[in-house]
Amino acid sequence: MDLSFSTQLNAMIWLTKNGKSLKPAVYEFPKELDRQTASAKLETMGIKIDKWTPEQEAYARAYNEGT
Repeated sequence: MDLSFSTQLNAMIWLTKNGKSLKPAVYEFPKELDRQTASAKLETMGIKIDKWTPEQEAYARAYNEGT
């Protein structure tokens, strides 16, 4: 629940800062803010995530590699 509430709070803050410039529509929550929320949660749990190497990133995005 805390992660859900944190995401909702971040969305409200983002809307407060950007809402006046938005036209009426459905908007996707910015992925960077979603990542920040998830990173903060993991940090409070003492969990660290490694960054992908360029090779890992290329492999994850390649359809011809097979899994």
